[in-house]
Amino acid sequence: MGQRVGQNTDQFVRTGEILCSSIECYRFTTDIPQFPVSLHWHYFAEVIRVRVGSLKVCRGEKEYALSAGDALFITPLISHSLDYSSPGEHAEYDVIRLDLELFGDLPSSYTPDLRAMILEAEKCGCSMMVSAPDMHIPHMDLAIDACMEEYRRREYGYDLRIRALLYLLNPSLIPRWFSAGFTPQNYSSRIDPIYTLPNYIARHIQDPLKVEELAQLCGLSYPWFARKFREIYGISCKEYIERVRIRRVEHYLQFTDCDLDYISSHTGYADCSHLVRDFRKLRNTTPGQFRKAVRKKPQGLGEFPQNY
Repeated sequence: MGQRVGQNTDQFVRTGEILCSSIECYRFTTDIPQFPVSLHWHYFAEVIRVRVGSLKVCRGEKEYALSAGDALFITPLISHSLDYSSPGEHAEYDVIRLDLELFGDLPSSYTPDLRAMILEAEKCGCSMMVSAPDMHIPHMDLAIDACMEEYRRREYGYDLRIRALLYLLNPSLIPRWFSAGFTPQNYSSRIDPIYTLPNYIARHIQDPLKVEELAQLCGLSYPWFARKFREIYGISCKEYIERVRIRRVEHYLQFTDCDLDYISSHTGYADCSHLVRDFRKLRNTTPGQFRKAVRKKPQGLGEFPQNY
């Protein structure tokens, strides 16, 4: 059960950290130099599951003591920090980062926008923690294990398989909210369009996206849009698009034999020379060298984020 702690969440900002793909998985320990993790927030969601030991997690105005097997869902824009449960205690934990836009189109005849429902459940104070015994009932623990393994192997179609697993994981929380009196409605219209841009950009990354047009899509002037985008995502909109393009290029290089002309035309580049230039700038290697290297070595889980 979370304990309330007094925090002014407006002063905690995450900068420079974005989700270049819709799902990322990490396995951390408390032994790394970056731990403990200071109070911060970001635009994407996270699922934190303790594997070994225990953690103290401040989430919004509450403090949680998570033991092995417990999981906590962090919704977007909620400030949170991770610390030792006891000074210097060793712990291991998994983190799944996901763009809630994945769940905006869950097909059902009666459920509203699942992404919007999750955000509204947060506002209503619904519990986002699942204890270890409850994790076993709808097999949520097995779903997280499977997500981590799929991401570690990263074989063809891994992102689709993880997405399917997360479709099982997130709706497992909903019956718990119902029992606490939560009633679903259609909340989609309440979401600021700027928070849905990652999904729009991902769906249209093959097009020549223009920042000015994205600003119009959000109903904002260009200067105000540019400022607000950087405040939320930590980088400019142009840089964000560039990183998403390169991530898409990496998928083509790893999983297909398509040539650079084909890849550039399907990732929004005018020609392959622009693709190679951006790839060198962001990855410090050529697409050809990357393709050879990534097909030789196993993938593994993600490393600790640079700006975590």
